[in-house]
Amino acid sequence: MGMLEEAKLRIRAFDVRDVSLVSIFSALMAITTLYAIPLPYGGITHFGNTVMWTASILFGGLIGGLAGGIGGMLADLFLGAHVWAPFTPFCKLASGLACGLVSRGIESINKRAIVKIALAVIAGAIANRLAYAPVYFFLFGYGAMVLWLMGFFVPGPALVTYFATPIIALSVMRAYPSVIAYRRAIEERMARIKAVGS
Repeated sequence: MGMLEEAKLRIRAFDVRDVSLVSIFSALMAITTLYAIPLPYGGITHFGNTVMWTASILFGGLIGGLAGGIGGMLADLFLGAHVWAPFTPFCKLASGLACGLVSRGIESINKRAIVKIALAVIAGAIANRLAYAPVYFFLFGYGAMVLWLMGFFVPGPALVTYFATPIIALSVMRAYPSVIAYRRAIEERMARIKAVGS
């Protein structure tokens, strides 16, 4: 099954449980983003990405990405940073999808799962940087875009989110093992939809 076909199936399998998760994580994303630290070259750093990436790892990239986009956009509006609001949903969706894609297939907590989660956070962070780069260029110019991209290598306060996300995700998986089964349930929903359609 190709990625495009799989994406279409995932959207068709989106149901009320997914809507509930997106709503909860959107609210958490908005709240954590509101407590933000301004950056000297424009923009902010915050723990919203931790919420988004945790949702992507636990429940899939679509849920994490939508929650990140909706919650992030709401935070932009509440913070008075209206100029970012049109771009945030797309940038955060890309970041959440990348994180969720890399973290697929985690069945239990083991060394392989820890490595996958760490790589998923890195993938989400890279996607976030790359997605926002043209926005920085459009809004602030070439210099701001370069500083934004270089921030991945010297992330400053954002570095905390890279470590916090795996710790939170693994803690939730350990405390609530049934969370791991949710992504398996999504794949089963997709398989049923595919079987009916063929």
